[in-house]
Amino acid sequence: MLITQVGTYLGYASSHGVDKSSGGYPQLVLQCEATHYYDEDVEDYVEIEPQELRAFLVLYGKDQKPLRNCEQAKKVFEWDGLSFQALAEMDLSEIRFLFRVEDNTWEGNTTQQVSWIDVDTASPTRQISSLDTKDLQDLDANFGLAKVGKKVETKKPVGKPKPPTAAKAPKAPKAPKTTKPKTTKAEKPKAPAPAPTSEVAEEETPEKTGSTTRDDAWNYISEQITDRALSADDRAVEWTKAIEKIHGGPDDDTLTGEEWFKVQELIVSEVIPF
Repeated sequence: MLITQVGTYLGYASSHGVDKSSGGYPQLVLQCEATHYYDEDVEDYVEIEPQELRAFLVLYGKDQKPLRNCEQAKKVFEWDGLSFQALAEMDLSEIRFLFRVEDNTWEGNTTQQVSWIDVDTASPTRQISSLDTKDLQDLDANFGLAKVGKKVETKKPVGKPKPPTAAKAPKAPKAPKTTKPKTTKAEKPKAPAPAPTSEVAEEETPEKTGSTTRDDAWNYISEQITDRALSADDRAVEWTKAIEKIHGGPDDDTLTGEEWFKVQELIVSEVIPF
């Protein structure tokens, strides 16, 4: 039976392999067989009839750098990350793990996909993660935000107001001199100025530039776009499409601060064009 409901599951990999994605990146393919489903109403896992869904987890992205999926595969299956052949030959069938299923809409068709794997003791609900103070300061330093941060201007203390000085009485105006009007020759009417042409050169709007982080970009998008305009699921789909368009590869840790800024601006501009 195929998994058709979005949510968090516990299960096993009845089979697996290592293949290439459509972009040529190495990916781990898992035939996930779910035995339990996390019920948010009772806040616990409930046993279900076995259901299956195939997972395609891209392990490496641009510049041959490992993605988050790679780190999760090492964590869940205790793979050392040194050989794809070794991963393909491992026996994963006895390892129970957590996997999340989400909707994926592409060209008008919505299907379910495995978006994340983790150890079976991991939290079954989505949580917002944030770095500690030191790591946030390191991010500021690495991306140059510490240098361009706005300086807070300190206002000078305001002293006691000085009493207003007495205003001097204005001098009486002198009587104007009477002069005879001069006779002038009739002036020729000037030709009217040419009317402005209808064609006005439009100024090109400069492209916005900036730098941000993955989490700040997601929070910015969530603030600018209401759930009524774009649901959380559709927002996640637009997120993936924007990353593919800006970065040319899957969602990973190799995006620069400037690329994350372009992702957020692209999504907001497409949903809120004016």
